[in-house]
Amino acid sequence: MKNRIFLLAFALLGLLPAIADRSNTVTVAVFSVNDFHAGLLPDARQSVPGAAYVVQTLDSLKQVYPYHVTVSAGDNFGGSFFYNATRNKSLMPQAFKDMGIDISAVGNHEFDEGQKALADKWHDTELRPRSSNLTYVCANVRNSEGRIPSFAQPWAVVPVSVGGGKSIHVAFVGLLTSNTPWQARASNLRGLSFDGNYTAVLDSVSRLPGYDQVEKANIRLLLTHIGSHMEDGTPKWEDRDSMNLKTLDRNDIDAIFSAHSHTAVIGMSDSRRPYPILQGLWHGIYISMFKCEIDTTNGRLVGITPELVRVNPNAALSPKAARLQAQIEEQYHTTLFRGMPLSRKLTVSAQNFRHDRHKNDLQTKMGALVCESYAKAYRMAAHLPEEALVVGVSHFGSIRAGFSKGDVTVLNVGEALPFANALKAYRYTGRQLLELMNHGINVCKLGRIQTSGVNVKQDKRGRIRSLTLTLPSGKTVPLHPTSQLIVVADEYMTTGGDGYLPSQFPKEAEQTLPLPTSTDAFIAYLNTLDSIR
Repeated sequence: MKNRIFLLAFALLGLLPAIADRSNTVTVAVFSVNDFHAGLLPDARQSVPGAAYVVQTLDSLKQVYPYHVTVSAGDNFGGSFFYNATRNKSLMPQAFKDMGIDISAVGNHEFDEGQKALADKWHDTELRPRSSNLTYVCANVRNSEGRIPSFAQPWAVVPVSVGGGKSIHVAFVGLLTSNTPWQARASNLRGLSFDGNYTAVLDSVSRLPGYDQVEKANIRLLLTHIGSHMEDGTPKWEDRDSMNLKTLDRNDIDAIFSAHSHTAVIGMSDSRRPYPILQGLWHGIYISMFKCEIDTTNGRLVGITPELVRVNPNAALSPKAARLQAQIEEQYHTTLFRGMPLSRKLTVSAQNFRHDRHKNDLQTKMGALVCESYAKAYRMAAHLPEEALVVGVSHFGSIRAGFSKGDVTVLNVGEALPFANALKAYRYTGRQLLELMNHGINVCKLGRIQTSGVNVKQDKRGRIRSLTLTLPSGKTVPLHPTSQLIVVADEYMTTGGDGYLPSQFPKEAEQTLPLPTSTDAFIAYLNTLDSIR
């Protein structure tokens, strides 16, 4: 298989002698896609292969490994403008059915549409196949009654028939990052709590009735939407409660699927008891695969090999995958957003503009463009000149991608800014803006605050001491503590999203002018530019 890129593979060293006689063993492959974010449409400039090519690669792997299970590690649809624009006729249920995914971890973006939609599992989608089904596993989310909500269950066990009347059982126990309250809209999480004491959660779950299904399973996997990354060639946990992950030392876990941090991870976890761990970037760029060797005489797991398999974006598509691709392309060219096809060109990018969540401690050109569109939307609504002191601000994470050199379409803009949050405007003083900038640069852990033209002067300790503002005309003016200005931000940021404080956006200072959504403002702004440089 030419499309397979072998990054690292190894068997658990202590188990190698047990698999010397391979005549009694079978290989069960467990595949995972993480942080797919409804990456249905191919985008070569962003290395996104598209759903049809994920289907094709998975089908090729399944021919090699006929005994298999495929799951998702969460964030299946959030953060995708294409998904939002085609929501009523979303192809996500069809794509997951074609991939063979029936089980998923709960990601923080699973809450983007609210708890009711999460529980509904796409039943309101016109194109949902009748046989489509999805089970969410998550052991550490609780409702106001202290129970796991109805949209999830703590574990799932899947039987895999291996012939001769025998089945291998694969168990998945789900965990969701405790960062979720800071990375999802507060109103969509009402009544829920997220326990970051992961080891205690697993201890508690192991005492629930029916857990013997997990204990007796031949393969036991943690299916987590919790971040990890590679550091000096070694996987490291990346989470608010990573210390609780480092203490993992359980006999009922064989390996771990990671997600959320959008990185390629393969190796042994930095837990007290190291476990094989995998994460495959995002958008289906890689498929994570555990090859599990089972001794059929006693059902024991005797070896496990992790691999990352690169999805081939140039593969010849099977009829099944080609049908899905045709459906996706038809939606791309016919779906309208505000009367414009998603494929419509708005402007041209003269260079690549990056906005990388892994390099989130800087002001990016992309961030400045987005924030300037917020400021321009307010100036237009209030009939103010370009010299008016209006500042657009954004949390780093709302901007999901940059632009590649070349044409910029409605879809490109939407995928960079997919959430279409309402814009809010506030009367501010220079002192308030300085405090907000200090918070966004020195306190917020999820990325540097992005602005339209705010320049900072910091002392040796990094504290901001003074500000200036560069206006659209190119003129730079000082901002004094008593300076009067307008700050424009999206509603998610003003209600506590990404670690900002609602008190930083006082209700009494809010302006009542009707403003577009963040995405509408960005599209309107770029549509006025011949090019961006």
